[in-house]
Amino acid sequence: MPTSTRACQVCGDAALRYRHDWLFQCDECGVLSADFPVAIPAETSDSGIDEAAREAGLAELRRRNNRKLLATLKTLLPKGGRLLDVGAGPGFLLRAAREAGFEAEGIEPDANVVAFARQQGSPIRHGYFPDQLKSVETFEAIVFNDVLEHIPDLRGALSASFRHLAPGGVLCLNCPDKRGLFFRVAAALDRLGIHGPYDRLWQRGLPSPHVWYFTPALLQHAAVREGFESAGTARLETIELGGLWNRIRLVKATPWPVAAASFTFAVAVYPLARIVPSDATAVFLRKPGGG
Repeated sequence: MPTSTRACQVCGDAALRYRHDWLFQCDECGVLSADFPVAIPAETSDSGIDEAAREAGLAELRRRNNRKLLATLKTLLPKGGRLLDVGAGPGFLLRAAREAGFEAEGIEPDANVVAFARQQGSPIRHGYFPDQLKSVETFEAIVFNDVLEHIPDLRGALSASFRHLAPGGVLCLNCPDKRGLFFRVAAALDRLGIHGPYDRLWQRGLPSPHVWYFTPALLQHAAVREGFESAGTARLETIELGGLWNRIRLVKATPWPVAAASFTFAVAVYPLARIVPSDATAVFLRKPGGG
């Protein structure tokens, strides 16, 4: 029988089963976590994701948000330096980071995405963070751009980031924010028995589902426990109308009526989504030290 409690990796208190047999909520800090299996393909295969649709659907949104992330990083790291993009995906951030003056490379475990990214000329190591790094490698910036929420070992990822950052280096964590409009609406529908939107936000059933939903304060708390200092936050956009249909349809098995309903809802609330709390917030942390 599945356990009903587990230790919270954010605050160390007890996380309890919450509403679903796969979902936990920390009794103290409120972070949400899931115990979905993670089955990222190590070889190219049909993962159920249309990689061309993913790139087309996210390209404009990533361009806008990456500009904001990199502008903040350049403020915090005016000399630039080595940047590691963990879970680099198709290489959106890598291309922009090189243009911004960073020496950028990525790590990506999904063989399908690695093949696609390399076709675009992105320098990506195939494998997991930090396994693909030499023990002595350090970077001025490490970025988890919509990635940390997919990693079950949260504390391990943060601890490894601290080790592989140079003194004074900056960690950037862009994660879905459970205070956001879309998450709140999906959670409300889930309580009413309409589970589809909530399952989709958690990416339930995909090879690399979400296993965390944070707030910026929770991310900061978890990182400070590993030795980091807070260096600010940045609100990011959740949706961009350009490419939205491709983004919704990137999961090949999505039924057309469900996709149409999701598209209609997103377009309807688009003006509101730009002024209420965003579903995406980036948190910046600095490793103490440096000149």
